[in-house]
Amino acid sequence: MKKYLAVFDYRTLLLLLLSFVSSYTCYHFQLSLYLDFLIVGLLIAFPLTLTIKEAFKRREKALQYLSLFKASLHSVFYSIQNTKLDQEQKSEFRAIATALTDQLSAYLLSESKTNSNEVAAASERVALFINKHKKELKSSLAQKILLFLFRLNESIEFLVATKKHLTPKTLRLIVLVSIFMFPMFYPAGFLKDVGFEVAFWQVFASTAFKSLLLISLYNVQALLEDPFDQRGTDGIQVNNFAFSASDFPPVTKKEKAEKNSIDEEDDLLD
Repeated sequence: MKKYLAVFDYRTLLLLLLSFVSSYTCYHFQLSLYLDFLIVGLLIAFPLTLTIKEAFKRREKALQYLSLFKASLHSVFYSIQNTKLDQEQKSEFRAIATALTDQLSAYLLSESKTNSNEVAAASERVALFINKHKKELKSSLAQKILLFLFRLNESIEFLVATKKHLTPKTLRLIVLVSIFMFPMFYPAGFLKDVGFEVAFWQVFASTAFKSLLLISLYNVQALLEDPFDQRGTDGIQVNNFAFSASDFPPVTKKEKAEKNSIDEEDDLLD
């Protein structure tokens, strides 16, 4: 329930207070004003719709690249499992892969948007491990692993960039200023249309409801800005994309002999 209430914050209270003060002032002093709400609607609705759309697209792309990250890392891991490396070296790579997902998850879930050096260092350790043991890898397998590494690094860079860079601040500022201007002028425009025979609570209720709707949509967009933020209901569950591959079962002597003969044939072809 707390996550659903995240759309209400201090801006909501300020806007409700402003709606009350503006409604009371216009009603008490009988202030009215002709206002073209089409312009106000364009100032709010168009940029707000655009920023919500772009924030949603960022969230969907983040899900896509998190899936690519997990799939690529699993592919590298299973490729390493299929090599002549001993069990200790394979366990070493498992530790490297686990550390990479832990560092990336910690960065995406953190409040900081700038310190991504540990993620880069963990990603580099994967490449260093492959380079260190390239002699034990067949050339065809090494090329496949390099392709998986390219996709792995591409997904990491996109996720880090998504965390660091948000939608344009100027556009969001225009929307926020327009929303706060709305309750300042709406009561006067409302009284111009319906007259002063209406009750005060009707003026306030109309102003407060529309203001509350606008600021709630703005807050939804603000929560979508960081798709990894766990405050709202739409935050991506980053831990679901953690590395969780299983080791291959031990190879029997017969399977090992067959594999060695196949590897020798492949080496001759290479």
